[in-house]
Amino acid sequence: MSKAGADLSNPLLRGLACAALNPGLRSILVFDEAIATLQCAAQNLTGMLKQVTGYQVVTVQLGVVETEEDLWGGLALLRGDANGSFEWQQGLLAGGRGQELRLVVIPDLTRLSLPAARACVALMGTEVAYLERHGHQDSWQPRLCWLAGCSRPDIGLVSPHLLDRFALRLTGQALAKTDRTEAIQQWLQAPHKPDWEEEPLLPEWMEPLQRAKLLHPEVTLDAQKRVLDYMSPTDSYSIRRELALLRLAQANAQLAEAGQVRAQQVDLAAQMIGLTPIKPSLDLAPKEPEQPIQPELAATDSLIQSSAGDDQALLDKRAPAPMQEPVYASDTTETLPSQPLRMEGAIANPYPEDTMPVQREAALLRLPLRRFKNTVSGRGAIVGVELATTPQDLAIVSTLLEAAKYQQIRRSALLEQQGFPNEVEVGGKGSPNGGQSLILRPTDLRRYRRAVVPEQMLALVLDHTCLQDCKWQESLLSYWQWAYEERASVCLIQVGAANAHHELQAEKLTADKILVPRLRASLSVGRGRATPLAHGLDLVLQSLRHALQHGRSAIQQAVLVVITDGRGNVPLETSRTGKVIPPVGKRGIEDALQVAQQIAGLKEVKAVVLNPQPKHYRDLPVKLARALGARIAEIPPLKTWEVEE
Repeated sequence: MSKAGADLSNPLLRGLACAALNPGLRSILVFDEAIATLQCAAQNLTGMLKQVTGYQVVTVQLGVVETEEDLWGGLALLRGDANGSFEWQQGLLAGGRGQELRLVVIPDLTRLSLPAARACVALMGTEVAYLERHGHQDSWQPRLCWLAGCSRPDIGLVSPHLLDRFALRLTGQALAKTDRTEAIQQWLQAPHKPDWEEEPLLPEWMEPLQRAKLLHPEVTLDAQKRVLDYMSPTDSYSIRRELALLRLAQANAQLAEAGQVRAQQVDLAAQMIGLTPIKPSLDLAPKEPEQPIQPELAATDSLIQSSAGDDQALLDKRAPAPMQEPVYASDTTETLPSQPLRMEGAIANPYPEDTMPVQREAALLRLPLRRFKNTVSGRGAIVGVELATTPQDLAIVSTLLEAAKYQQIRRSALLEQQGFPNEVEVGGKGSPNGGQSLILRPTDLRRYRRAVVPEQMLALVLDHTCLQDCKWQESLLSYWQWAYEERASVCLIQVGAANAHHELQAEKLTADKILVPRLRASLSVGRGRATPLAHGLDLVLQSLRHALQHGRSAIQQAVLVVITDGRGNVPLETSRTGKVIPPVGKRGIEDALQVAQQIAGLKEVKAVVLNPQPKHYRDLPVKLARALGARIAEIPPLKTWEVEE
């Protein structure tokens, strides 16, 4: 991929250059970027870091599959060692020492694994890192630079602790246009070039960075006061924001080869990341007209000033004269031209988490507590290992590695006293490891630590054809909050939706948690022309059976919420075949009641019917609630002035 030139007017490139100059800015979050833009930014940043620091830069990418072993390190067998010796191997984030600097690239911050997110919080901005794992203790000064991408609408899915660690916020802009055909041709013409070899930094960037890294501009008091004009304390207030803006202004002064950081550099830095002043600058404030001094007050002031002047003269006589160092000034004064930024559009607020709605769990970086003790173990994605307390879901490899660390001590103890209790020998004289047995103890047992799977389910049957004249959102809110607090999975059955693929059929949408954007979007669709209520109840019946009765299911309890007026005009057979067989009559309503009776026979299902109080056939919601064996609650109607035309 071709690199961008030394265009200091591009806010993204200029921000990367500032991050290379100032270590406090080397945690960068780029909003709304394309994959090609992020790759090009990482390539440019690699060259800038090499030019400024002189270190070898190693690129590391984090995603959704990294575990604690991958990030921090662990014990591994030595290759080619017949004795089976172990050595400690560093993880992806435990490097970056000596003359090496690691650039950690996160393509999508919202999909970062839980171990990787906790590691980012622990390492970003820290000066010393500590590690205690599997008996291995280590401390080092991490040399890490972070470059992550995230979409603004999805910023609510990220933990606020993790977002607070990103000092520099930039907006994605196209850095280079890559021709895929040309790239393939260049690769074919030079097949001897290894894939890991990186292109050198362009000459246009080398000279500005070489001069800028030698400068150390002084931060003036005006610049410090100007920073406070852009920040206001909020609920998620952090002093890291003021420090980041001041560091960005200092790096801009280095690029401009200025000797001092003034308010103009602070304004330029705020413009780069999209900050707007919350109050006008003190220098631009109009001065109040001076009031005439009265004669009596003027005489009193003159006496005070004369007495103060006499005291100051006595102090000057007693104090030694300060040493005046000569200041050498240049014969010619050169004024550097200003470098305006090229803004392709208005840059949004760099801290959208202050106003975006929360779409994450309350404790995103911590595993939730289990509600049901009889949940079958061995479910969920593996996120690590832990000490085993039960003989279920054992991690065999981790158990053997833990036992291998103490074999020499245990064999010495066995030679001193035979028949040591609570030990089991694996292998024998004919074992392939030279006749030595492996001694296991109960303390060596390890089991997998798995991600939490939902234990409860919210099943929602939503009839879009009856939602126009009632406050159904307020009635549904309490069940929505329950699903959020219990971290329940969601099964949404849409009946009569305007965007249905087939108007004679209901549609099912499932999610592992309530905070999924597509669930919220599905609630706001309009109404269609048909009401396949029987098919919707049949879909929820199949979903509940599968969740509660299928194999080793982890779902222990389900809450069924049905919002409908009961007027189903599509028979179940019509929904399955897609063909209307007249006459229809009341077959749609009868099929819905028949399926509801089957749902009532399921155990561990609590059902409730929210009645929109229709003007016609007001008894149908009551009959449906009786067939389901469910409670019924009335939805308050909209008032006349609340109805949208």
